Amino acid sequence: MTQANLQTNLLSLFELNTDAILHVTLDGFILDINATFLAVSQYTKDQVIGQNYERFVIVRKKIASIESESDNQLTSEDTRFCLVKNDGGIVDCLMRKSPIKINEQLIGYFIVMKDMRELDKIAEHYLESELNYRTIAENIQDVLILMDKDLNYLYVSPSSEEMFGFAHKDIQNRTAYFNIHPDYVEEIDKKFQRALQHGEDFYVNLKAWHEERQWVWTEIKGKAVYRSTGEFKHMLLVARDISREQELQQNLVYYAYHDNLTGLPNRRLFIEKLDVAVEVLKSQQTAFTMMMIDIDYFKEINDSYGHEIGDAVIVIFGERVQQAVGNKGLVARLGGDEFVVLLDLYEEADVTEIATRINEYVREPVVIQQTVVEMTASIGVSICHQPDITVKEALRQADEALYIVKRLGRNQFSIYRQKEASSQ
Repeated sequence: MTQANLQTNLLSLFELNTDAILHVTLDGFILDINATFLAVSQYTKDQVIGQNYERFVIVRKKIASIESESDNQLTSEDTRFCLVKNDGGIVDCLMRKSPIKINEQLIGYFIVMKDMRELDKIAEHYLESELNYRTIAENIQDVLILMDKDLNYLYVSPSSEEMFGFAHKDIQNRTAYFNIHPDYVEEIDKKFQRALQHGEDFYVNLKAWHEERQWVWTEIKGKAVYRSTGEFKHMLLVARDISREQELQQNLVYYAYHDNLTGLPNRRLFIEKLDVAVEVLKSQQTAFTMMMIDIDYFKEINDSYGHEIGDAVIVIFGERVQQAVGNKGLVARLGGDEFVVLLDLYEEADVTEIATRINEYVREPVVIQQTVVEMTASIGVSICHQPDITVKEALRQADEALYIVKRLGRNQFSIYRQKEASSQ
């Protein structure tokens, strides 16, 4: 996944969405907005970016609170509010505040604002004339589904054809949960039955089948609807395609653990994997090896040919180290011209073979922008087999071995040995 792909996903999420969207910090300060928000609010981007979103809203009531701060779950909440426009006018909206998490760490929110003015007019008319939900359903983008207590489909809105690729008119011939991924059928059925018995609203994220796009991440909200006599009438399900949001979330996680330039794992991911290796060594006496690798004389390459070629050298260097290591271990970039390798090998002959191969692969000259650049690598190796070793100590040993290589002339590798290190 490249940075360009991430930017494309962001563009799709913000600029191509018909609802107004804000990207805010944990404290509510606005980082980005889409064109729909500007059109509805009549503000300019400069007037909004950096401001707290609460400056522009008047909260009326929270519709459903689904987020629990105590258990820190990745869920959402809906709130009815008024958006205060630049000219002082107000727009009735429904706001969804969706948490953004990376590795269970909350880093901000997406706030989606749906303009409810037209839908409120339709709903008001519906309540006065007691029309079927169909009137509202045919005027919103989400898919509305009505089911009876026996899981028979009573109605599906026409938007199902665009969102899920099946004809809504044929719904009576479908079995319950016909387009739900098997892994999620039990979950949604349990929540459906609980809502039926106790009148509780429910919420679930799952995969639904699309005839062309196959499995699509979908958010479904369920609400039991009763007659004035208290008799159950039907279950109202609202389904929404959240595949773009899921893809963006996955990209955020990816870039939290991968280097933007090379695409290799970054320092964070490497340290986590190294920590696991240390724990396994302690508990199961399974040794491992780590290597610390520098590009020889990289500063001179950068100064001589410029940063663009310097970046290309880093990318190619990382690719060659990865090719040399293959499936024998993890290759990561710590930063600058520093790379590390974590191997599940610990026999010295095997480790030596990998280190020699890295030196050979890297040594081949590379042509970048019609410029021939020669690369070599210095490699410090630590074969870790002591049960009491720590992450810090493993890094130190590899770093000391790397120092010895540089002192001996570079373009080679050195294996850390306790007696050699203590005599330096």
